[in-house]
Amino acid sequence: MRFVLFPGLGVGRSLLDTQRSLPVPFIVPAWPQPTSTESLEAYADRVAAEVGPCDAIGGVSFGGMVAQTMAERVGAKVVIGIATARNGRNIPGTIRFATALAGLAKGGQLDVLGTIPDRHRAHVMDLIRAARLDVVREGSRMVTTWKGAKPPCPVRLVHGDRDVLIRSSLVKPDRVIKGGGHLINLTHPKAVNQFIMDCLNEVFGAALP
Repeated sequence: MRFVLFPGLGVGRSLLDTQRSLPVPFIVPAWPQPTSTESLEAYADRVAAEVGPCDAIGGVSFGGMVAQTMAERVGAKVVIGIATARNGRNIPGTIRFATALAGLAKGGQLDVLGTIPDRHRAHVMDLIRAARLDVVREGSRMVTTWKGAKPPCPVRLVHGDRDVLIRSSLVKPDRVIKGGGHLINLTHPKAVNQFIMDCLNEVFGAALP
């Protein structure tokens, strides 16, 4: 089974290190350089062309939006979104959302991500400092006009109830993790990994390794 996961906006593969304990291996592609005019749909098409066919696909935040948008093109049988939205309307004040993410990449406060336990703060700061500013800037712009996607496969979403960037009450996810902020895959890895496996088992069952 070919399983692809995307990290959040502009950040690197290490955001998903807490998912490496999953019994199913996955690939984390690098973000291609965006242009200053393309939509999220056009960007997702380019990502899909680079990634190729997938059995399952998912991602964190912006990565989940890209995964939903490219799912049909890569033939995915399930999309797994973590702390993500179904469309731009799920994000109140998308301009403020974009500004907050861009501010983080330039050294802003972590409060916008919700509660980050002390043991994770250094890692999060390293991720933010190393973030691709071109992807942060253009991806933030893309989400403000994203109309969502309806791939011909199940879309399963998990969310934290304390996510202040994308609120769970608007997304209406399949599962809500109590106490989780925007980086639930990092702060609540057991719950997120269980959700991922539940989704994969739902679709692939005995075909899993």
